[in-house]
Amino acid sequence: MLTDYDLASWTSSMTGEYTKTSEQRAGTAPFMAFELLGGTDTLHLYRHDVESLFYIMVILATHYEIRAPKKGEDGGVWMRHGKLPFERWFDQPSYEDLASFKHTFLSRPGYLDLSPTFEDLRVWLLHLEASFTSGLRMKQRHDFQREMQQYLLAETSEQAGDEVKPAAFDNETLGGYVTYSTLISPARRSTGALKNLVIRYDPPPPLPLSSSGAVQANA
Repeated sequence: MLTDYDLASWTSSMTGEYTKTSEQRAGTAPFMAFELLGGTDTLHLYRHDVESLFYIMVILATHYEIRAPKKGEDGGVWMRHGKLPFERWFDQPSYEDLASFKHTFLSRPGYLDLSPTFEDLRVWLLHLEASFTSGLRMKQRHDFQREMQQYLLAETSEQAGDEVKPAAFDNETLGGYVTYSTLISPARRSTGALKNLVIRYDPPPPLPLSSSGAVQANA
């Protein structure tokens, strides 16, 4: 039996709101979404799972390689030699520090040192990375504009008695940048060893919109 105690807590300290398992953080820290680690998001969203899958793919593709059997050596999945990318994700003293590292990684994407074995994953990983980067930048821009809007309208709203309503933003998908389609779309264009990847759930793309906004009927 394998048991993961990295999020274990003493029952004597589980008081108040932390007694509800639905309100607790769950997962293995190096693969958790940075907003859940940092506590900025308390609600577990679908895009947090997409982010976790992205981290799993990144670690697999940068830390490991697949070797063919050789004389005196077994084949299979092996850890790469030397200094590995993202090693610091596994030895951070706090969730907040790890969240900061991940936020930097997603906000300022760079070169991924992939194992040659997993080179076919590069386009997929870059697509996911770019989606998170764009979504986070959109969220940051929205938060700034909302703060400015509330500041500028504070005095006029007090005089008019109107309530200041912030602009709408889809936080669940980071403004539409992180969805199931974000995760699965690159798989449709996979090449190399992933060319015949089987997609069990592959919904059709949305119907195009006409100039008036109405959905065009299929021919």
